[in-house]
Amino acid sequence: MDWLDRFRLLFVLTYAGFLGNIAVIYYLSRGLSYGEIGIATAVSGLGFFLFEVPTGVVGDKVSRKTSVLIGLSIIPLATFLLLFLRSFWVLMVSQLLGTLGASFVSGSFQAWLFDNLRAENREGEFKEIWRSAQKLSLVVASTTTILGGFMAQFLGFEMAILLTVFLQVVQVPLALGIPEMGFSRPEHPYTVHVLGAWQELRKPEIAWLITYLLSVTLALNQFRKFFEPYLGNVLAVYLGMSIMGTLGILGIVEVLIRTVPRYLGVALKGRAGKAFHEAAPLGVPLATVLSVLYPNPVFIVLLGVLATLSASAFTFNVSVEFQRRVPSEKRATILSLRNMVMALITSIFYVVYGFMTDFLGLSRARLVFGVGFLLLGAVFKLASLGPLREPLELRHLAD
Repeated sequence: MDWLDRFRLLFVLTYAGFLGNIAVIYYLSRGLSYGEIGIATAVSGLGFFLFEVPTGVVGDKVSRKTSVLIGLSIIPLATFLLLFLRSFWVLMVSQLLGTLGASFVSGSFQAWLFDNLRAENREGEFKEIWRSAQKLSLVVASTTTILGGFMAQFLGFEMAILLTVFLQVVQVPLALGIPEMGFSRPEHPYTVHVLGAWQELRKPEIAWLITYLLSVTLALNQFRKFFEPYLGNVLAVYLGMSIMGTLGILGIVEVLIRTVPRYLGVALKGRAGKAFHEAAPLGVPLATVLSVLYPNPVFIVLLGVLATLSASAFTFNVSVEFQRRVPSEKRATILSLRNMVMALITSIFYVVYGFMTDFLGLSRARLVFGVGFLLLGAVFKLASLGPLREPLELRHLAD
């Protein structure tokens, strides 16, 4: 197995997990409220804000591989803590540890692959290799998510957590066996390096691209946040059972609306991929609005499929464009700064949305925020045809 095959396998395993987003129901079953879950999610986002730059600098100044290995060693500890979830504070610690580990991995993972390919004069293959790796990861994620749903229903959440920890642990020796090629440390001091990366991030062609990405990712996060209890309650009414009796079905649904559409969104090329990409700013929040106005479980699942399909095509294309626009010597730090900014804004959103859900109720909160993101998407679509046409244009789609 060559280094690229090992890299693909490692990437696949980072997506494998038996807990999935039914974890929200696990948190609720342990006595947490929507507001507390929102705060814990926001703290995770704030953790990205605090950790992304230092960990990104590790990737640029020490090595990409070292940064990834540190992160992969921390993540299993965060998951293991969930076995002892008895209070809000345990969830907070778990979220922070998970965020710290993910911060070490996030910017350096893509940069590691790109550097290795560039060392072999294969950087032009990055887009297709990254696409194929994502497709493989989503197949594995689908399988483990479905198994995890039924595992949680019949064997308990604890078994799903333990098996997820095992999969996370085996990633460390796998990463150790992957070489690091083409890496060069920047000569500038830490502060100068970060400030230089920040200046790159503030350039209009980068800043507006991130803002556009945020408008879609926040809209998708809103559709997905507390989606499992929302659909679980709808299913429970239709099927005449408790929400805990729907966990297996929710595992299948999670694959249908998250994993399979992500696979297709990444795999789509040509006109079809571009069409879903263009539809995302309006299509994703519209799906949220319609899921409340017409609370039929089959219709809600269909809306989830379309929303994830559009957002995945959009996110993939923006990520490829972003890689092309940033300089190599600052790539990991710039990616970390981008993630930091997005995490800060997302964390604020989660706090507000969590408490508004407690205040308005889940259905009303989904509707109000969905309409808001729909208006924001309309503003960006109009701007992309006029004053922001150049920074929002994805040049690689025209190549």
